[in-house]
Amino acid sequence: MLGPVRCTDRAGGDSAPAGAMPRRLLVALALAGPEGRSVTGLTDDLWSEEPPRNPRAAIQMLVSRLRASAAEGLLESTPTGYRVAGSDLALAEAAGAADAEAALALWTGEPGADLEPDALADDLVVRAARARSRLLRLAGRRLLDDGRAADALPLLERLVEAAPLDGAATALLMRAAADDGRVDAALAAFAAHRERLADALGADPEPDLVRLNAELLRAQAAPATGELVGVRAATTPLLGREADLARLEATVPAHRLTSIVGTGGLGKTRLAHETALRLADRYERVVFTELAGAQGDGDVELVVGAAVGARPVQRARRLAEALPPDLPTRTREVLGARRTLLVLDNCEHVVDAAAALAADLLGAVPGLTVLTTSRVPLLLPGEAVVAPRPLAAATDAAALFVERATAARPGVALDRELVERICSRLDGLPLAIELAAARLRSMALPELDARLADRFAVLVGGDRTAPDRHRTLLAVIEWSRRLLSPAAAEALAALAVFPDGFTASAADAVLQTDAAELLTELVDQSLLTVAEARPGRSRYRMLETVREYGLRELRDSGRLADALARFDAWALRFARATSPGLLAGIDPRAAGAVAEEEETLLALVRRDARTEAAVAALALLAESWLYRGEFEPIAGVLPALLEAGRVPPASPEAVSETIRALAIGTSVALIASSPEAVRALALLRRLVRHGDAPPGFWTVFARELLLAPGFTAGVGALDALAADPDPLVAAFALTMRSQLAENAGRLDAALVDLAAMDALTTRHGYTWLRYLGRINIASLRSQRGEHAAALAVALRTRREIEELGVETDVRQLEWLVAACRLSIGEVDEAERGFERLAGSRGRGGAEDEADNRVLAAAGLAEVATVRRDAPLALARWDEVLAIQARSGSPWRLLAAGGALAAQVELGVPAASLARPYRRLRTRLIAVARLQNARIDAPVTGSGLVGLAAALRPVDAEAAQELLRLGAALAARRDLPSVARVLAGIAPAEPPGPDAAARVIALLRSPAVRRGPAED
Repeated sequence: MLGPVRCTDRAGGDSAPAGAMPRRLLVALALAGPEGRSVTGLTDDLWSEEPPRNPRAAIQMLVSRLRASAAEGLLESTPTGYRVAGSDLALAEAAGAADAEAALALWTGEPGADLEPDALADDLVVRAARARSRLLRLAGRRLLDDGRAADALPLLERLVEAAPLDGAATALLMRAAADDGRVDAALAAFAAHRERLADALGADPEPDLVRLNAELLRAQAAPATGELVGVRAATTPLLGREADLARLEATVPAHRLTSIVGTGGLGKTRLAHETALRLADRYERVVFTELAGAQGDGDVELVVGAAVGARPVQRARRLAEALPPDLPTRTREVLGARRTLLVLDNCEHVVDAAAALAADLLGAVPGLTVLTTSRVPLLLPGEAVVAPRPLAAATDAAALFVERATAARPGVALDRELVERICSRLDGLPLAIELAAARLRSMALPELDARLADRFAVLVGGDRTAPDRHRTLLAVIEWSRRLLSPAAAEALAALAVFPDGFTASAADAVLQTDAAELLTELVDQSLLTVAEARPGRSRYRMLETVREYGLRELRDSGRLADALARFDAWALRFARATSPGLLAGIDPRAAGAVAEEEETLLALVRRDARTEAAVAALALLAESWLYRGEFEPIAGVLPALLEAGRVPPASPEAVSETIRALAIGTSVALIASSPEAVRALALLRRLVRHGDAPPGFWTVFARELLLAPGFTAGVGALDALAADPDPLVAAFALTMRSQLAENAGRLDAALVDLAAMDALTTRHGYTWLRYLGRINIASLRSQRGEHAAALAVALRTRREIEELGVETDVRQLEWLVAACRLSIGEVDEAERGFERLAGSRGRGGAEDEADNRVLAAAGLAEVATVRRDAPLALARWDEVLAIQARSGSPWRLLAAGGALAAQVELGVPAASLARPYRRLRTRLIAVARLQNARIDAPVTGSGLVGLAAALRPVDAEAAQELLRLGAALAARRDLPSVARVLAGIAPAEPPGPDAAARVIALLRSPAVRRGPAED
């Protein structure tokens, strides 16, 4: 148990149990101890969610397998279940101090590493870790008591590593290090423990540990804490800043100049005070200088001189009296007398003078260290910048809000979710959060949330001891704005129209000038942040508080309409410049650009979907979502599409964009059977049949396919469109025709069309359609049982997609790769692929995610079936069938057929198959009636094969008919359980247009309808 699970075998040696379930059984019994475990308890341990139909029989089978290879008497029966004779875990848990070192040698690896991660494995890991920590503590303490500190150290280091927050363990380690003459190591152990506690719990070390640390410091004759001038101790805890403080504690002593830089309200001053206190023992003197009172550059030297204690300038009273040194000279003499940390707080409004003075002092006083706080860096050589980030809304910001709110009004009702939302709206700014929490003295939390619509009117009346610029949120932003040049102040307001950040080119468009210098000034003043959204592409963002201030200024000055008009003009140009290469995929980077601007464009649509810019944005977004395989967002904007479609387009470009947006939206509405599809078709018909409808792909697509009088007419149009002179139209038509051929079971014809499409898309650089086609080629070859060839195509396509950075959902491709690996015998690789798929999340909606879970779970069930691990395989197939996918999901039908075939192969009695047989038969009839001429032949065929497997033991002739029809429908051979049933059955000619009728007739035949009988 204390490593890979092993047991004593019949030869007296140790061996690993064969299979995952026997290992789990041994672990469950060992954890139960000498009392053993009942069958009911073992069922819960082994199959916590979906137990087998007959748990007692399944457990008896596992016990028989173990007893066949294990030593006699290892597994014993009890009146209610079973128990094991003993385990290394039991020995470790029973060992005392005298045997602790010997018991530690029982560990041979990582307990639980060879088990699947679940509650049982977690129990083992916890029990083993607890036993190991106890033994390390016993052995270390015994060695310390025996005077063997050097031998105790490695054991106690392992104990602290295992229990990093255990103060008693750290105390033992500190004593061992000190006893071994390594006081520095003991002090370092305390510092590391303090940092871990702060990071994990926001707590301080235990008093006993603090006293021990103090004793060691005194024993080491540590220097006394330096003189503190102007440094204030806080009256409230500093929450959420331990990481910043740790960085400052490391950075300030290592650099002669460090600047804490960030926007107003971040808590820079508070951080500087706390840093000064923590570093007090590193300096002989710490001087905190507040520059907020300096009215201009000329005041800076005076304020600093007064703070450090330099004498003011005096005149000589007599000719014989020497002139006193001037203030700058005296300031340098005072600072040079002792090793000093000088803190210059709030430098931003006198930054040039502060930078000049800091440079002069650092050059003149070798032992001086300077720490500044500012909204802009000093930009001096050797300056280290620490830029604290806003607090995370869900953790530190919420904790700060709760602490300040309960201090303001004890017992106030605080809904955690609402608290986090408020903190998010306030950008995680500590000052804004403290001001908001203080308002709960007179209002409830929901009222505060509602009033934050005008945050500047609400967030007033803070700490009476705070400077005026920190008394209200508005004052904080206005203080920053006053430091800007007039042009930068105007730019700050104009750029507030962007709701989700912007690029430099977007700023140029809205400001109607080269904005590089203005952006630099705003970034330097911490009013904008900049990051690389993608390599080589910067994106600027405003805090929502700053953005709201900018919008307020635009409204008050009457400039909002003009700023929004320039924003709309930029959005229109962006949409039209980005769109041409998107669907074809000529420039896949375009998709990344659209993804970055998605929220910005959606905000434009929400404001008014009827404008020309909004229509262009809708067309671009719909095409982008189609490109990435995201259909739920398209359905989400369908009401906006309908609203836009009712307005006559203002230009030929707008006509094309409206047709494109409506064509994509209508397609999704039809697939989803949305009631809005009828209205969308009506609007589309009016536009397409208008004489001014421009030529192009989407017009052709809408007219010939979406607006075709019927399914047959639409299918017939594909033959002509496949030869269209527009290569994009032809490529898309070939893609659709291949999918229809596949659905009809004509896989050869589908591959011919896909080969033609691949040549066409390669010639013209249509990357997206080419990848779509190659995924389909790999899928078809896999369905036909050509697994090695399919794997080669799939791997090459995946590699090309990754290299080019195409942003699309490739989970179907991932499933194909894993399925092909399983079919060619690469079982472990396949299992890892299915596990990755199970843990992935796509961009689609709930139905897409359910389909993905079905695919992943079916793959893992197939792995267990191939390994002949019957209990695990059956449990996994039950899990597949329990997933709530949409009733007509092709993947659900495919998995149901595979499950039935696998259950027969795994020896499930025919009577137990009667119910799943009936469910699958009923579902296949319903789907065939619904799809009719559009029947999905390979999926239906796979379902028929599953029925045939279950029917064969009771009616071989009827089963053979099901198999023949399933093979004719090109049942998928990439599901191993289905492929094994089809072994020896040659492919047949597809049944033609009456396929659905033949399927329904066969399923309703007496023999097939009767099926396996229940007990």
